[in-house]
Amino acid sequence: MKLFKKLAAAMLVAALALTMVGCGGRNSLTDQIKDVIADFYAMEDKDVTNKKELDALAAKLMAAADKAAAKPDNKDKTVLELLIDKEVVKAAGIDAATETYRVSAVENYKLLSSTVSKEKAWLLAVELADGENEIIGSGNQKPNSYGLAMGKINGKEYFVMLMNGQPRDRI
Repeated sequence: MKLFKKLAAAMLVAALALTMVGCGGRNSLTDQIKDVIADFYAMEDKDVTNKKELDALAAKLMAAADKAAAKPDNKDKTVLELLIDKEVVKAAGIDAATETYRVSAVENYKLLSSTVSKEKAWLLAVELADGENEIIGSGNQKPNSYGLAMGKINGKEYFVMLMNGQPRDRI
């Protein structure tokens, strides 16, 4: 009887673990922001595609900006100014003569209110899609594709979005 109870308990634990894994496949804050950005465009009957290569390029840009932030000449630059700096853009592997991106950044701030924390992905997505942004390059933009990365710049955590194509209409 004791063996049966142990086996039954083990099966119950395994079943619960499998159901929890099945529910939490895409639950990172980055994935939630991507979903909200897709929803913004879908509400306007526009397509926007997240591209893994643009995710990687946004991560490279962020790493180059973090490295540049340590230089004394860059101490007074904002994060957005660092992200569009010619040396940073070049270090990230972006050819500004042939490629054009709209870049935006938002700090991954810590929220104190549990009520607002539930809406954090939406708040960050609004900042990235509709907030302050700059243009990198002068080439042709591809139709609405984007990349999103999270990382540190100058000791603070940020989300950086690179987008090809035109910004969405503001609501």
